[in-house]
This record gives sequence, structure tokens and C-alpha cells, in this order.
Amino acid sequence: MIAPAELAREVAAAREASVRLARRPRRQVAAALAAAAARWRADVSLHDELPPLARLSPSVVDAGLAIAAAALDVDVMIALVERELAGAPPPRPWLVAHVLASNVPALALPAIALGCLAGAAVLVKSGRADPCSAPAFRRALVAEDAELAETVVTTYWPGGDEERERAALGQADVVVATGHDVTVAGLARRLGDRVVAHGERSSIVVVGRDGAPDCDALAAQVAMDVALHDQRGCLSPHAVYVDGDTHAFAERLAAALDTLAGPLPPGPLEVEERAAHRAAVAEAEWAGATVLAGVGGTVLVVDDRTVRTAPGRRTVWIRPLGPLHDMIPAHGIECVGVACVQPDVAALRRLGVARLCAPGRMQRPRLSWPRGQRAPLRTLLGLPAPAALEIEGS
Repeated sequence: MIAPAELAREVAAAREASVRLARRPRRQVAAALAAAAARWRADVSLHDELPPLARLSPSVVDAGLAIAAAALDVDVMIALVERELAGAPPPRPWLVAHVLASNVPALALPAIALGCLAGAAVLVKSGRADPCSAPAFRRALVAEDAELAETVVTTYWPGGDEERERAALGQADVVVATGHDVTVAGLARRLGDRVVAHGERSSIVVVGRDGAPDCDALAAQVAMDVALHDQRGCLSPHAVYVDGDTHAFAERLAAALDTLAGPLPPGPLEVEERAAHRAAVAEAEWAGATVLAGVGGTVLVVDDRTVRTAPGRRTVWIRPLGPLHDMIPAHGIECVGVACVQPDVAALRRLGVARLCAPGRMQRPRLSWPRGQRAPLRTLLGLPAPAALEIEGS
């Protein structure tokens, strides 16, 4: 682990390097990032090292890496820059620091890409369950564009190491913190209003009265959104609200989860985690839920709309569709997967939802995803922007 003084020097050097690249055309930057993503995707050591660290199966990790690399699309990146930064003055020497969570691998890719597109120097402090993705991507960027790579610093230190925190994060103009509410709140207390906090959130699916032309296909799409990253991310659906036969859809979803357990098996659990999951499912059953458990996950069916926390491990609540305020606690839902229903976009925006898409697309956000309703590039540069809700396909 690098010494605090050396870390501080690397961060200062990255800021200086960003000044030299300030006027570089953004299409050139985007092309280098996309090429590095393709190189990173093919990194054999990353595929070998990451599954046991992340405690995900190799095939789930592979799927996640493919999604992360594909998001660095040149045209999407250029469109994002033109939409958010057209007419904005070039940033002064600017440093964006990212403190990444450990729940989902490869969070470093969008962090680095957005910082580079904004013209800033980028510091990435990896989460303990994925210390591999960030340095692997920087190595790939060195191979494609060594000058651009000089603006990026990747590192790791255990949480609570305030000496390294001061050495690195103390220099940042903006600190983007993702993770548990307690973790990001602690950083905000220590670092002040420079912190952009992304705490704990989840996602839901809404299915209209007519279901879909092929309900089995819809269930398979929802199951894929649940299985990717083992349902750990803020875009992972934890509940499906159905306008119709909830039990029939639950049976289809349970079967689809079992089918996915072959190509995308769940990762290992510690004994304590397994016991906690069993206890949570048993409590749900005692409270009246119908439990459909299989090798691919667990489906819990209830007749009320009470919002309950899902116990994870590919566990999904199925509930009857109701009013938005019954389904969406204010500022607790990041994404809504929508099938055969016309959503009230204005109401969803007021409730803090940041993304709408079709089931099967929930875990595949574009780089333009306004996480927490924040504009991706303007937020990094401390520029004002209205609360945003992205509708995929619009």
C-alpha cells in the first residue's frame, strides 16, 4: 500500500497532467477510453482474480465486465459531453476523487471515463472487494494513451484510514462517495460539501394489466436483472408490482431464476450470510408471504403493498400494483423497469427516480445515467444542473 506522502505526490502530478490535456478534443479522449475498455475486457488476470475477491461466480463477473466495457461507447460519450458541457468554460485544474463501494465490480470504469471526459484529473479509491478493476483499466489506458493515463490515479486503502484520506481526498475539488449510508455520511462529515453522496438505493419493476405478449419472456428479463451482480446494486430490482395475477407471475419468475442458475450461478455465501437469509425468508413466510424457493433465487408473494426490504441473494417480492406513493418511498428507488404500463414521469421524478427502462435493461445503464438524478459531468465539475430522470429509448 502506497505511503500517504507518495500518494499525495501522485495526485498532484495527475492534476498537472490534466492541465496539459485540457484542450485535447473530447472525441480523441472518448476514442482512447473506448479502446482501453476493450483491452481491459480482454485482461485474463482480471477475470482470474476478481471472482473470489468479489465473491461472485466467474460467469456473473464476466457478464458484468462485458456490460461495463460496452458502456464506454464513443458516440454516447461525445453526445453526453455536447449535451452537458457545450458552452461551458474549460475547467481550471480540477481533481475528482471517487470512493467506490464493493457491492458491484467494475465501478471504476464509469468513474474514470466521466472524469476524463470532464477534463479533470481522477483519483479512484477502490472498494475492498474489487481492488483489480481500476488498476487494470489504467494499465489498459496506458497502452492506448499514456498521456491521458497520467491524469488517473488508482489506489486502495482500508476504510477509516484518515491519513491517506487527507493525503488524497483532501486535494479533491469533488469527492463522489458510493456505499452504505453510514460510510458516505461519515465522509461527508469529514470532508464537507465537496462530497457527492450516493448511499443505499434499490430498484423495482412495474407490470401492467396486460402483462406482455410473452409473459415467460418478461419473467426471463426480470430474472436477468435480478441475477446480474447477484442483486447487489442500486439498479437491482427487489420488488415487482403486478397489475393482475401476482401468483402466476411469481411462478414464472421463480422458474426463470432457476433456469439462469445454470449459466449465471449465484456466488458463495458465508455461513452467517446464509443463516441471515434463511431467517429473513422464514420471517416473511411467518408474516403470510408465499415462498417459492429454488436453486436460482427466492420469490416472496404477498397481497399487500407494504414496502419491505428484500433479504438479497436473488430474492424478490411480488406485490399487487398500486399508487406510486405505496410502491416508491421518497428518494429510495433509483430505477423503475416498466412493462405494459404508462408511467407518471413527473411523479417519479418528484420521488427521486433517476432511470426508466424496459425489464432486461435495468443493469445496462448508459454512461449518461444521472445517478441520484445528478447530471454526470456537470456534477463532477461543480456546475448547476436540474434534477434529471433518464428514460431509455427516448
